[in-house]
Amino acid sequence: MTDAQEPRPDGDAPSGAVHPAPRGLLSRWFEPVRLERDAPGEVAALAARGSLVFVMRSAGLLNFLYLRFFLRRHGLPPLRAAQGFPRAVAWVARIRSSRRAFREAVATGEASLVFLGRRPRRDPLPGLVLLQRSLPRPVFLVPVLLVWSRRAQKLRPSVWDVLFGAPEAPSAFANAIAFLRSYRQAFFEVGRPIELAARIAERPGDPDGSLARRVRGVLHQRLARAFRAAVGPPLKAPSRVREKVLRDRSLRATVDAVARESGRPRASVLADAEKDLLEIASRYDPVFVRIARALLTWVFGRLYTSVEVDEEGLARVKRAAVDAPLVFCPSHKSHVDYLVLSWLLYGHGMTPPHIAAGVNLAFWPIGAIARRGGAFFIRRKVKGDRVYTAVLRAYVKHLLRDRFPQEFYLEGGRSRTGKLLFPKTGLVSMEVDAWLDGAADDVVFVPVAIDYEKLIEASSYAKELSGAEKKKESLRGLLGVARILFRRYERLHVQFEEPISLKEAARARLGEGAADLSVDDSWAGEADRTASSLEPGSRSASAEAKRRLVQATANRIAYGISRAVTITPVGLVAAVLLSHVRRGIGASEVARRVELLRYVAAAGGARFSRDLQGAPSDPREPGPIADALRGLVRGGLARAETAAGETIYLVDDEKRPVLDYHRNAVIHRFVSPALVAAAARSAGPGAATQEVRAAALRLSRLFKLEFMYRVGARFDEIFDENLAFLARLRALSPDGGRVGPGAEDWILPFLSELVRPYVEAYFTTFRTAEALLPEGGDPVDRRILVKESMERLRAAFLSGELALRESISKATVENAVEWLVEQGLLGEDAGKVSRSGAEGLREALETLPRLPS
Repeated sequence: MTDAQEPRPDGDAPSGAVHPAPRGLLSRWFEPVRLERDAPGEVAALAARGSLVFVMRSAGLLNFLYLRFFLRRHGLPPLRAAQGFPRAVAWVARIRSSRRAFREAVATGEASLVFLGRRPRRDPLPGLVLLQRSLPRPVFLVPVLLVWSRRAQKLRPSVWDVLFGAPEAPSAFANAIAFLRSYRQAFFEVGRPIELAARIAERPGDPDGSLARRVRGVLHQRLARAFRAAVGPPLKAPSRVREKVLRDRSLRATVDAVARESGRPRASVLADAEKDLLEIASRYDPVFVRIARALLTWVFGRLYTSVEVDEEGLARVKRAAVDAPLVFCPSHKSHVDYLVLSWLLYGHGMTPPHIAAGVNLAFWPIGAIARRGGAFFIRRKVKGDRVYTAVLRAYVKHLLRDRFPQEFYLEGGRSRTGKLLFPKTGLVSMEVDAWLDGAADDVVFVPVAIDYEKLIEASSYAKELSGAEKKKESLRGLLGVARILFRRYERLHVQFEEPISLKEAARARLGEGAADLSVDDSWAGEADRTASSLEPGSRSASAEAKRRLVQATANRIAYGISRAVTITPVGLVAAVLLSHVRRGIGASEVARRVELLRYVAAAGGARFSRDLQGAPSDPREPGPIADALRGLVRGGLARAETAAGETIYLVDDEKRPVLDYHRNAVIHRFVSPALVAAAARSAGPGAATQEVRAAALRLSRLFKLEFMYRVGARFDEIFDENLAFLARLRALSPDGGRVGPGAEDWILPFLSELVRPYVEAYFTTFRTAEALLPEGGDPVDRRILVKESMERLRAAFLSGELALRESISKATVENAVEWLVEQGLLGEDAGKVSRSGAEGLREALETLPRLPS
């Protein structure tokens, strides 16, 4: 397993300036301590600007010795003085501990150390504030945390805690034992510094003692939260969690309302709530997590060549964890998603999240195992079950209040197509309600993209998209998983996008109105609800504002995930091979198209896999593109033939849906120029710019369930940017209000072909709806409309009317039907659809561009 796969940062500063490890008795134990890659560089940057005062929670010789090792190891200013040490310990550590020595070290720009302690008899911080007032250089208070043990805290201390101290404040003996047992899993964190001069400038009239107390409080809080982020909140017994959740105010109001309306005894309704909670709740066990991680390290080592991790993004996430509870929102493409993020976070010194999983995975023994790993199970359909919904809301609120990190999948289920699915807002709404109810001061959502170069479920997804029924998860299916351990699935990529603060999002969207938002009133009975009104200040106006905030937040998260997706060699190659509608494509043409896609993606700020950086786009040269093509040929997804001295790559029709998954994983980076290209190509040479604009607008609205567009930008802005971009590529030539062909006449057809599968699938689905649902006719089950559309797609493909095999996609057909329902072109009642008008479907058909084969 490579270093990238095993999440153990190497500790190197960005400059790579790592000094030889200091020789000493403890060096062999200190060397394996895990460290964020950018930490030395950040400390070096602070040292260049001012004096460093490191801050630790409690005095400990091992803590001091490791900090001294860290500074020497990376060529940083050495420690010259420390405060908060007992004199005897300071003498053993050979460090000056007098106040005079401390002031001299700070004044001369050298590094020093302060142990906060619980009640220091001689607090050095007031003197430090006074000294800063006279110093020309800033003093940086840098909280640092050294965690030797991941032993979870408990509300009731164990015998070990009584004798040797709790995990957050262990005795010297307990610290030494933990050090000897766990030094290979230990980690060192550098927190966000406090610039003392800036704090003084904010409150220049405050006395030194008052400022010092404020700074001490902030430091205590940051270190305590960093420690909690590493080892987790204090664990409660399941009975205590159950009691706490069932006491929730909103849950009790729902129980009372349901009992009153149904005439049932309140105790009976409360018993249902308790039963629902048992179905939902996790039984998180840190010891089990530690054992499971060792097993997963071995499994991932067999499955994947490497796991490439966005170290910079992960460092941002760790800093955000100090300020607010985290909610991770990864893309969802594989069952491996449930495992990899928890494995990764634990290895980087963070508490694994509680994961919202579908109740379909709660079968024995997976359910029991997953609960111990932090999974809590939710039903996919809860409409009308107010008690269950209230219990789930109360449980989410409990997790947020206790600052457990959470993880849920915004898409709801796994994406069978490779694209990001349209966001579901249910759990986002619950997080917003819990925040409004005061469970936390803020909630931070973390978009995460998990990308696979070879997917374990690829063949089953292809069958489902072709119309086969999804197989239900079961123990029998689980037993068949062992065979995957004998295969290799290339690389796995994990990228973290910028965290999203719910408080800041609400303030930016609603301004002062954010304070008027109210918790969702779904727990209330029908008799308690007032008539709907959108008058300013009414409860329903607040509910509408909250609904819009939830949708906007979900869209921002989804867009963040799409921005974080890794552009992989196999994704680029798949996009090139499948966008060529003829029989085969030569190596030289592959090179030209891959180069274009890389340029388009880079212009949009895409993230590339590491091996693509500086690598050739030509498959005839050694590199990742050539490797990706060889892998596809070796896996039977493509063929390579040689004719007239050139290599020609071909994809058999029945293999295209599998390859389509990889194209869809990266297509979002090319959708905007592709839609403008399709609109311009359909409008014809020399079409008016406004005509192309209108066609592109219709396409973007038509495919709103397929692609995630840029959040916070108007259509006209995006269109103008992409029209100008295509002009720079010389694909188009805008002139005098018209759009003419450009010199690079191959680019427009190539880009527009990226959306052909969706055009063909939507066209056939609309035609099927027109034929199957005559105006005024009887309603038809939605599933029948989907099935008939799939049959007509097969017939059209076999007869040559449609060009692409991947157009036969159940997921795309279902989205097309959903679009017709949303637009009011089809009515739906109890799962049956009917025609709403004659003209609407014809107009929708005319919206689709005409792409020549």
